[in-house]
Amino acid sequence: MDSAEILASLQHPVFVTDASKSLSYINECARHTLGLPSSTHLTLEDVLQKLMTKEGAPLTREALGGIAPLRVSLSSDNFLRVDAVLNAHTLSDHSTCYELNLFQNGTSTAIDPLTGLMDRGHMLKLIGTKRREGKGALILIDIDRLKIINDFLGYDVGDHVIHALGHAFRQQIDASVSLARWSGHEFMALVPENLIQQTAQFAESFNTIARELPLARSLNLPGRKLGLSIGYTRFDSSNPDTPDPLTEVNAAVYEAKRAGRNRAIDARQLTRPSIYITGGALETALLEERIVAAVQPIFDLETGQIVADESLARMITQEGDVIAAGEFIEAAASLQLAHRIDESIIKQTINYCVTSHFSAPRAHFVNISGDFLHHPELIEETIVTAMNACACTHPDQASARQTKPLVIEITERELVDDTQEALRALQPLLDFGLRLALDDFGSGYSSYRYLLDLPFSFLKVEGELIRHITTNDKARRIVQHIQHMAQDLGLITVAEFITDQATADMLAQMGVDWGQGFHLGKPELIQKNRLLKPKAWHTL
Repeated sequence: MDSAEILASLQHPVFVTDASKSLSYINECARHTLGLPSSTHLTLEDVLQKLMTKEGAPLTREALGGIAPLRVSLSSDNFLRVDAVLNAHTLSDHSTCYELNLFQNGTSTAIDPLTGLMDRGHMLKLIGTKRREGKGALILIDIDRLKIINDFLGYDVGDHVIHALGHAFRQQIDASVSLARWSGHEFMALVPENLIQQTAQFAESFNTIARELPLARSLNLPGRKLGLSIGYTRFDSSNPDTPDPLTEVNAAVYEAKRAGRNRAIDARQLTRPSIYITGGALETALLEERIVAAVQPIFDLETGQIVADESLARMITQEGDVIAAGEFIEAAASLQLAHRIDESIIKQTINYCVTSHFSAPRAHFVNISGDFLHHPELIEETIVTAMNACACTHPDQASARQTKPLVIEITERELVDDTQEALRALQPLLDFGLRLALDDFGSGYSSYRYLLDLPFSFLKVEGELIRHITTNDKARRIVQHIQHMAQDLGLITVAEFITDQATADMLAQMGVDWGQGFHLGKPELIQKNRLLKPKAWHTL
């Protein structure tokens, strides 16, 4: 391999001068780092203008002939200043190769060319070292709605915003705080041990800097200001039980966005696990078949007989504990895992439908998410599975459009805005003979439109209304109105969250058809999982 091939293969900034000190080569990394055009012929003076002495003056040809290595400051434009060391190596043809080694807070680093800050790889190494050796704090800074800026004003404007923020952070935040470009829309700050007590102030300072950035006004950004969602936490190498700070700051940023953006949140104040930790646990549980169905009986309120049941998702932890869907369903929806949970619970419900049919024939309600409707292959798979199940119980009805025991239950918040699109997605299930139930009726403003446009057979009344009918006259009147309307439309009503006999009796008097709730019957797992703790079997 000759000198040209070696130079071209280098991944860090280098340039070469010949014996007369004229620029003979500069690699793309050096052009990019110094902010020099990639296709233009360059002179040595073009390069030296980007390399500053400690006094702030451009480096000279004479300085290049001095004792190496040279300590310089690198400037890719008027915004960026990064410490560097310029090392010189004499090549076989008597030319000189100059190699730039970049530094931040005394640490050898690679630079992010857009911001002039440390890049992610070197920040990760630095965080790893600090976590092993002492204490510190991390601050993750996420630019709010950067995608809107990119789409509305153009990606060059988005880059200008990132660039200006990097410069402002470096200029206004304590120099001993290490800063890095963490991802396309994120920065990371590593706070040293002696400044840990100021972590919260640093976090708020980042948002103040963004809000006061003149660029936001000059570029006419949406809202004429920038906002940041920030998460921060501490770490201590002497405490082996300290959670992973990277996971913690990610969770805090997520909560900051969920709470309205443009704020900083201390990860130690979070009261629930990170959505990403929950998502990871869900992924593993799905692979290990620890997402299981628990069925809750549904009663005819007039006769007291069980007429149906609802399959509810549960997660069995590796320790054998049972986790209700409310603890993980938000993470599932946010991380696009809901359709996989639906797929698992539907299959288990269909199998249960077959095994329980001859002893207790009844309707089986199962929830699906809006995410499920966007997966036509899962809808087709559901029909095939149900068809095979019908072949076991009613061979003559396996493919006919006759009413099947499976009821697809969906809430209005899970339905797409276009009800015709929802109907197109659901139509294959309806054609096969499955019925629809609208869940949580009375909890949103679109419920009546869905009733108008979609062929529901069941109306499940929102639980908060049911819980108050014995103590709140308005709630009782609303439920009565819903019952009258459902009766006129030929719908079967199902009351949820029945917690006492007085509520069940009043609902029966009002004419509500069916009911479910812990007072009438608690959910029980369809089949016992090998990991399940004995005490958890009946305490769902």
